[in-house]
Amino acid sequence: MKILYVSSEAFPFCKTGGLADVAGSLPPALARNGDDVAVILPLYGQIGRQWRQQMTFRRYIYVDLGWRHQYCGLFSLERDGVTWYFVDNEHYFRRDALYGEFDDGERFAFFCKAVIDLLPSLDWMPDILHCNDWQTALVPIYLKDVCTRWEEVRRIRTVFTIHNIEYQGRYGEDTVDQLFGLDRGWYNDGTLQMDGDVNLMKGAMLVSDAVTTVSPTYAAQLHDAAYAEGMESVVGMIDWKFSGVVNGLDVVGYDPARDPALPENYDADHMAGKAACKASLQAAMGLAQEPDTPLIGIVSRLVGHKGLDIVEQGLDGIMATGCQLVVLGKGDSRFEDFFRGKAWEYGGRLSAQITYAEDLARRDMNDAPIDESNYAELTHRIEAYINEFEENGTDNILVDIDIAP
Repeated sequence: MKILYVSSEAFPFCKTGGLADVAGSLPPALARNGDDVAVILPLYGQIGRQWRQQMTFRRYIYVDLGWRHQYCGLFSLERDGVTWYFVDNEHYFRRDALYGEFDDGERFAFFCKAVIDLLPSLDWMPDILHCNDWQTALVPIYLKDVCTRWEEVRRIRTVFTIHNIEYQGRYGEDTVDQLFGLDRGWYNDGTLQMDGDVNLMKGAMLVSDAVTTVSPTYAAQLHDAAYAEGMESVVGMIDWKFSGVVNGLDVVGYDPARDPALPENYDADHMAGKAACKASLQAAMGLAQEPDTPLIGIVSRLVGHKGLDIVEQGLDGIMATGCQLVVLGKGDSRFEDFFRGKAWEYGGRLSAQITYAEDLARRDMNDAPIDESNYAELTHRIEAYINEFEENGTDNILVDIDIAP
């Protein structure tokens, strides 16, 4: 089977959350299973030179999006049995952040249209297009839009995975034709219409051949108005093709016995290296060097649906136990300010790194300079160190806030 995985981020090239972990590990796993697998994602400015030096320029085309006629370059590299394609347009993708720009709708509409227009330029025509979250929601819609005129793509089937239903890609109704370049029939027939707005996620859910989410539990929750963010009726409409598939665990990349990001490796039978990892993390984060103090880590987007409101309510009680806490992430100003304040209040015991990779180049923490190139190393050090319990009786607990990435 030939599978093209479409994502707005993928580790190790660019990452803001759990989507990147899945997009970085699932395709190689499928390739090891014998499938032909490729991934296509934007060529962000945040993608480091070490990866760009390995890329091959394939070709360029021009993508028409409404009245816009934009350059689109295609680069690729081979890694882990997967071809990784990168869509180049510096106007859209050389930004300060992957998301949160005023023109995100236009940026990712361009990306989605480019994916379809670049299909003839890939090594093979896919059997499956696997799309993820609202940033890629227009891919199955654009595919349906062209298949009446393009016989070669009619056999392609689409899968749309919901990692986080809170972000749906909602825009005013005038964007259908003016921004996204679609006939207004896509809105008038209800495919893209939701509560008076354009809803890109709804459109993808309706037109895709299969819709999945990150676990059977989350799939069941999305039938409930308390979790579905207004989309429970749409979930009910597509229930016949909707399922939850548990995200896998990359047991190679996160194996502390082999992880090169750790200062020392360890396993269940050789735990000496774990103390060195803990000491290194404490030093880098400005925490007191206390080998017997439990250390908790949170690596997450700092937003309410990740459970940060629960942590906010209980943090003083958590800290009263005498533990240390490291927070790494960025998100709502409410939580960013909260953790900054608590880091001041619990100096030497709580470290709040309110940042993504692009900010790490300007950080210098306790004689441990951290730049954009080793953001992944920092994340690995936090996640890999605290993902097991200490065997000396002092537990180091990973608080996994990433409930529904």
